[in-house]
Amino acid sequence: MIQENLVSSSLLSVVSQTLRGLWSKINLRPSWTGVALVLIFGLGVLFRVYGLGDRDLWTDEAWVALAALKDTPAAALAAGESTPPLYLLTVWALAQAFGGSEAVLRSLSLVFGLGTLVLFWPLARRLTPLPASLMGLAMVAFSPITVYFAKELKQYSGDAFFAVLIFFLVERLRQRDRGWAWAALGIAGILGLGFSHALVFTLPVALAALWFGLPARRLQAALLGGVWAAAFAAYFLVFFRGQVDPKLLAYWAQDFPDFSGPGAFLWWLGAAFRRYFDYFFDYPGIYWGLPLGAAGILALARRGSSRALFYWLGPILLTLAAAALHRYPFMGHYNGNRLMLFSAPLLYLVAAAGLVSILGWLWEKRYRVPALLLAGLLLLVIDPVGLIEENLDPAHNREEIQPLVDQLKERLRPQDRVYVYYFAVSPFKYYFQNPGERIHWGKSCGETELEVPAGRGRQSQRLWLIASHFPSLEGIRKFSRGLLGPQWREAACLSRTSAALFCFERQGTQFAKKTMSPPKPPGSGPPTPPDDKAYR
Repeated sequence: MIQENLVSSSLLSVVSQTLRGLWSKINLRPSWTGVALVLIFGLGVLFRVYGLGDRDLWTDEAWVALAALKDTPAAALAAGESTPPLYLLTVWALAQAFGGSEAVLRSLSLVFGLGTLVLFWPLARRLTPLPASLMGLAMVAFSPITVYFAKELKQYSGDAFFAVLIFFLVERLRQRDRGWAWAALGIAGILGLGFSHALVFTLPVALAALWFGLPARRLQAALLGGVWAAAFAAYFLVFFRGQVDPKLLAYWAQDFPDFSGPGAFLWWLGAAFRRYFDYFFDYPGIYWGLPLGAAGILALARRGSSRALFYWLGPILLTLAAAALHRYPFMGHYNGNRLMLFSAPLLYLVAAAGLVSILGWLWEKRYRVPALLLAGLLLLVIDPVGLIEENLDPAHNREEIQPLVDQLKERLRPQDRVYVYYFAVSPFKYYFQNPGERIHWGKSCGETELEVPAGRGRQSQRLWLIASHFPSLEGIRKFSRGLLGPQWREAACLSRTSAALFCFERQGTQFAKKTMSPPKPPGSGPPTPPDDKAYR
């Protein structure tokens, strides 16, 4: 019995030691960094996936959708205008395979948005200390701008993704000089040029980083640059040359540098950077985004982490040069900073380095109260509750035109005419299938004196005007008066967020006795706003 007890105890001792050894190797104890990463990535993914197809397509998204729903790739490319060719062809293929719903059409942007989030972390760890990398990741994950464009049917999410991908591959190549890494970088650049116009500003900076960072490999860097240049030339001859639209150049004219004098140029440049920081840090972001960026520049320069600054500022300088040649807007008006989204991840990383350096300096100097006050002030400015609401249900470019189109389908009579406001043409075509011949398509947002054929028989003639992407409801009323003239009177109006449906009747006809009932809100979307109502 004693011997059996000794054997059992020895076996238990061996098993216990073995389990302790395995447990020490597994080391499942969570670290603060691991917990933070799980939370940041989890919320970042949730924000990007949630409500992907709930929001109606707005003007710019809708014309990309109409191009992607063409029967053939050639027809899609012909209708895609300034959309990068590989982006449009990929969306076309997705629509052919899975249908043309909003969620399917936006899925490529979602993939790019998630990819940016995944690649940003290893890139940030190669460029900045751990605290700055975590803070930068949180900024990228929670920024309403990066979240929104991961859920928009436009290529801008791809701009950020390919910029981060290229710089990540450059950093990996600098650390481990292997042949396959050069091939991967070359392929990424070739493909990226077909998905992102803005990548042309990233690739020269990447080549410069390799040229000066790997002096023994300058021949390979030169060959890589030649391959990218040849790829760009091919894209330009086949696709880009035909996409140069004089109307777009005229639209962006105010976003080209003012060289009339030194003072005029500096004034223009200051206004451009103000728009830049206000856009990516939320208005008025210039007051905290600019100081954090400046502090980040100083902190990274002192630590010798100049590559992060080079990756951020280098493409911006090339964009400025392109703007000087009237080829690309520089921090444009009217939401034009979306064309600078490729610079956002590195901007957030530099700002994060600045914030960490300021808080760290205050803490080390035992200015604990000012450090806590600063952190609290920034938290107050960020407004976490509002940030979560915006990321889950973006108000940016929200135009609820689909319920109004459904109302129009229900109430349209055989003799009725329909006028579609210029900026609502593409969304209307997407949501109103086979509209027929009784549609007047808006030619501009300043159109006047529309000729409407007279009605026949005793039935009163009505004209419906549907609009979206307009500054105000009163502005659309003023537009309709210039369009239709005094012989038409408003019989009813139904408005939704940045969308409206009007019913007009000729003077002398019987007005409708019943007002239009508000459309039911979409099941997955927001409820009808309280100011949405029908008018007699």
